[in-house]
Amino acid sequence: MALRRKTPADRLFYAILGLSLALVAVIYCAVNQPSSHLRFEVKERQKISVFDGERLILQDVDSVAISAAGGQNRIQLNANDFTEDPHFVATYPEMQQFFIKQSQVHQLMSQHQQIFLHSGDHSSSTPYPVNIQPKRTLRDLPFEFWFQLAVSSIGFLLGCWIWALRPNEIAPRVFALLNAAYPVFAFSAAIYSTRDLALNAELFRVLVAINTGGALLYGCALISLFLVYPKQLIRTQWLWAIPIFFSVWWLLDTLFLLPEPSMGGDLPVTLQMLGAILCMVWQWRANRHDPRAKVALRWFALWILVSSGTFVFLVQSTQLLDIQLNMSQGYSFGFFLFVTIGIAIGLKRYQLFSLDRWAFGILYWLAGAILLVLLDAFLVMMLSPLMSLSLAILICGLVWLPVRGWLQARLLQRKKLSDSELFERILQVSFAVNEQERQLQWKALLNDLFQPLNLEISEQRNHSQIEDNGLVLYIPQVAGLAAMRLSYPQQGRRLFSEYDQQLIQNLLPFLAQAVESRVAYDNGVREERHRIARDLHDDLGAKLLSGLYQKDVDQAKQAIRQAIAEMRTIVNGLLGTGVELNVILQEFEYEVATRLQSCGIELNWQQNLADTPITLSYAQYRHYISMLREIISNIMKHANAQKVTIDISLLDSQLVSVICDDGAGFDGQTNQLEGNGLKNLRERATELSATLHFQRLPGTQGSRVELIFPLS
Repeated sequence: MALRRKTPADRLFYAILGLSLALVAVIYCAVNQPSSHLRFEVKERQKISVFDGERLILQDVDSVAISAAGGQNRIQLNANDFTEDPHFVATYPEMQQFFIKQSQVHQLMSQHQQIFLHSGDHSSSTPYPVNIQPKRTLRDLPFEFWFQLAVSSIGFLLGCWIWALRPNEIAPRVFALLNAAYPVFAFSAAIYSTRDLALNAELFRVLVAINTGGALLYGCALISLFLVYPKQLIRTQWLWAIPIFFSVWWLLDTLFLLPEPSMGGDLPVTLQMLGAILCMVWQWRANRHDPRAKVALRWFALWILVSSGTFVFLVQSTQLLDIQLNMSQGYSFGFFLFVTIGIAIGLKRYQLFSLDRWAFGILYWLAGAILLVLLDAFLVMMLSPLMSLSLAILICGLVWLPVRGWLQARLLQRKKLSDSELFERILQVSFAVNEQERQLQWKALLNDLFQPLNLEISEQRNHSQIEDNGLVLYIPQVAGLAAMRLSYPQQGRRLFSEYDQQLIQNLLPFLAQAVESRVAYDNGVREERHRIARDLHDDLGAKLLSGLYQKDVDQAKQAIRQAIAEMRTIVNGLLGTGVELNVILQEFEYEVATRLQSCGIELNWQQNLADTPITLSYAQYRHYISMLREIISNIMKHANAQKVTIDISLLDSQLVSVICDDGAGFDGQTNQLEGNGLKNLRERATELSATLHFQRLPGTQGSRVELIFPLS
């Protein structure tokens, strides 16, 4: 049995799980330290000020001291003892002395519930009593602590997001490693840079080593990233040389074997940034003939260098050069957040890492999930232990749970189409105005059905098919709609199933029938428009031209009346209303009499219809009158007749029309090849479901044409 292939949501879930465990460990370590609630500030010229909450206790002193009751175990502290990072001290002996004092202070705070603060400048000053709490609370942790955790977590999740969508490619892997190193150095620094007075020395050393290792790992990944993206410049195995080299450097720093601390933390990070810049220049030259790669590289390098470079040159390099900017290391970690902003914008504008805009779907889901967790945590913090149980239950049950359910439905749950909605959407596809719009409607329907991360046109398949262990669903071409390839359903949170495939198989025939019906309807509309145009041109136009060239005013008026009647008939046909047979025959009798009279032919009109009004459809009218006109035209052209008799009657719900002449005579078999007239007559007879008979009368007595069609 094949193992289930992990989706992007699976990978992100494991990443979030690991991040959550790390956050819990960091917060646990931070709160499980003794607390004095004192705040120490080191200002210019290494002057120290001490605050108890907002109350100023000591101001601008060179040193302070703490002791137990009676001045026992007195420990003298100077500005170096309050530095954020031990690498900021000048020498390794000073760093070792720093750790020794940290251990002494931590031990003093752990063994006494109250200690005393002294001004180091005035040994005779009254000591200030300080109550020691065995642990810190979450509210005791400063904003700087949470800031470092937040920005590094966002960066980590961004890297995991890119990796989850492209797990098998080298560039997303290196980018994920880059962002995985972010919380490594930020989490450890968050603990010791926001400490109360001191940490246990052994814990402090471990945290500093982790921080330095994470920073060097970040720099190694940054160099490697510019060696593999946009184009891989060296073999993958050669990339290992970078972390191996800096691992040796990290080991020398951890063992205090370098000349000074700044060479262990600041110098290698600065060199790594310079190396990344050189690799970026190398990439630029390697891609100088690829405009698209150059645009992506320019944008990518801009944000990487702005974020990481600002931190390195404003924090690390200033320490290396002994320049004091008084910028908190914790807040400076926020510069790395520019990577997140730059990559997010670059994904949308330049498709970095070959990701399209669909990649934001899974990020939206991730943000929604994190938002719910944060809201849960906020509610837990707001409901203090002093609040009564009944009130807490009331708030959770009546307020929070309904609101949370609504948010979850809006942010995370899959939107499902009901049967009626699905039917309506299929009709929208079939009734689209053109093929392009129909294709867009079809894509929109598939997107709402499955919410895939990627939806694109693919090669033709004979039937729907699931591939890549449920990651991809192929949909065949149907009714002129292109074959589609869908991947990562429900924004990457699940796989395609047999149910999805069966749904498509049931949907396609119905869609095909609906689209084909629509196409047939469109064809009918076009044919009807063509017919109307033909009628307007052949009949109405002919009558208007006839009236235009009449010299006699009465004849011109009559031609115009006939044109108006013809136009009324066409309008009635468009409106779907029928035309009365008596009106048709009355107008046709006048028309035929006029035409025959102009040729010197006598008309004998006989009409025997019931008193019941008879209505013909527009199609029946057009075919019937056109056939009669064609027959009269043939008589006028070929028969050389003196008299024409037209007899119209009803027989068993059938309209029988007989036209006789006394001319030369003809029959439908011998004259059918003389032109298109007889062919058109037979075609119209077929449309009318009529029978058409031609008969030559005996001797030289002319011919007889009989037209019979059912009125139903």
